[in-house]
Amino acid sequence: MKQLTGSSRYPLKVIVVTGLLALLMLQGCAGKKAVQPGFQLPLSTEAQLTYDYLVYMDYRTRLGQAMSGMKTPQKINEVAKLQKEALTVLNRIIAAEPQEQLYLDKFALYWTSQQIDEARATLKEALAKYPDSTDLNISLANTYLVDNRMADAEGVLKEFLIKNPDDLVATGHLARIYLEQKKFAQALDILKVIPQKKRTAQIHYLHAKASAGLGLTRQAIRSLQKAVEEKPDFLEAWGEMAYLYELGKDYDSAEKIYTKMLEFPDVSNHIRLRLMELCLKLNAPERALKLAIEGPRSKAFLLEAAQQFISGKFYGQASILLDLFAQQKTVPDSYYFFKASIAYEGEDDPAKALDYLNKISPQSEHYDRSLQFRAHLLMDLKRNKEALEVILTGEQKFPEDVNFYLLESGLHSEAGDTKTAKNALLRGNKNVPNHPQLLFQLGVMEEQEGNLNQTLKYMEQIISSYPDHADALNFVGYILADRNEQLDRAMVLISRANRLEPDNGYILDSLAWVNYRLGNFEEAWKIIKRAVSLRGKQPELWEHYGDIAAALGKKKSAAKGYRKAIKLGSENSEKINGKLKEL
Repeated sequence: MKQLTGSSRYPLKVIVVTGLLALLMLQGCAGKKAVQPGFQLPLSTEAQLTYDYLVYMDYRTRLGQAMSGMKTPQKINEVAKLQKEALTVLNRIIAAEPQEQLYLDKFALYWTSQQIDEARATLKEALAKYPDSTDLNISLANTYLVDNRMADAEGVLKEFLIKNPDDLVATGHLARIYLEQKKFAQALDILKVIPQKKRTAQIHYLHAKASAGLGLTRQAIRSLQKAVEEKPDFLEAWGEMAYLYELGKDYDSAEKIYTKMLEFPDVSNHIRLRLMELCLKLNAPERALKLAIEGPRSKAFLLEAAQQFISGKFYGQASILLDLFAQQKTVPDSYYFFKASIAYEGEDDPAKALDYLNKISPQSEHYDRSLQFRAHLLMDLKRNKEALEVILTGEQKFPEDVNFYLLESGLHSEAGDTKTAKNALLRGNKNVPNHPQLLFQLGVMEEQEGNLNQTLKYMEQIISSYPDHADALNFVGYILADRNEQLDRAMVLISRANRLEPDNGYILDSLAWVNYRLGNFEEAWKIIKRAVSLRGKQPELWEHYGDIAAALGKKKSAAKGYRKAIKLGSENSEKINGKLKEL
């Protein structure tokens, strides 16, 4: 039998196909309780194959219909039944005519039903017959990708490219796998050997992504320019180019690209929002407002656009945009929440902000945040009794929201009632056990009262459940270093905290201090200088600066550190004065 190609995959005589169609029609009628014939017409091998193919095509059509629309349990069962029956017919066809496209069809049936192992086995069987198939090899690589077996996916494509080095599709797919793993150098290595004349828009784009990942921004932009020259409607390439211009602070070029992208059909709201954000960076809020008003009137878009203006402190433009909601029959609660933010942050009018917040319904998705906002405003206005009532309402309605317990604790602490403040946190910890914010605040309160052992218990509890909690790691490490205990462990904890937050001045101070305790004075000196550059108004850091400088014999620097600590109001001023006299 000849190979199936095009739309007429089986070049049979019309009379045979017509006869088979008649048989299918008879079967369809039988499904409607027609009388079954008492015999079956014998079919030749070729006719049977054609018949199976027509049945399979019918299954494909019905599968497409069943998989569209809502995924109800009934639909899911129907799809599973149709897939099973389609596979039975397809297996018969493949047994007679094992063609590449049929294997891909079989793979697709398993793939859509998430039977990854069966899909992979199908591809391996097909590759034994068609080892140079690009589609089969890429599909096999994809089965490994979904299982996060990156090395296996790479291996499939690398082996294929050894025999087929000029296959640009497979090269591009391997490059994408490298890029996903941030293996930018490997991606660039396989892409740069492709001759310029053979590079497609997609290859130029991938070349740009790899170049950008290695910090080769100019090279990346040149590749992107070639990509859009090859394919003018290549939105991803235009967007990447605009982003690179932004990174280089060439906002004018970025703005031109985003403006051009708005001319493309079906451009996403994301592009409009990016252009608005860029206009705000260029201090062109009116241009940004015009873009927002020309955009969709959907709630999601308008709120995100308003948030951009508020974040940029362009409160007037945010208010104009939000007032579009006031024209609607039903004003969403988010309108009142955002207007309250503008009244408080932009107009410095907490009373007006409270009026807006009071309009938010208890059934609103913003009600919890509105209560917290109201409590903050009332505390700012020194209306603590009302603030407490709001907080207690929040605790009752949202018992698992730790922010209400933290607010209550802060309110009592500000009033000097540390016992009630601590009880609020303990009550929160009972309702929401082991929450890191509650435990951390409890630890801080114990530290303020001088109960360092209890502080350590709370911080260790955080670390055991949240090993990447930088502040808790730093807290434990610093206490150990200050006590000159378990210095090796203190170094491990603080170093981990520093990796998580490398620009945190407090953590750098702890790192300098543990190095000082270990006698690593040069390393400590290097680190403490960076710490005070980040947190220059903290007297404790300057005292450490002085101690480390003194250990190195740098008397002038030590004196500078001690005087700075005293000037900034250190609680150890008397002790520091003694250190100054000893220099």
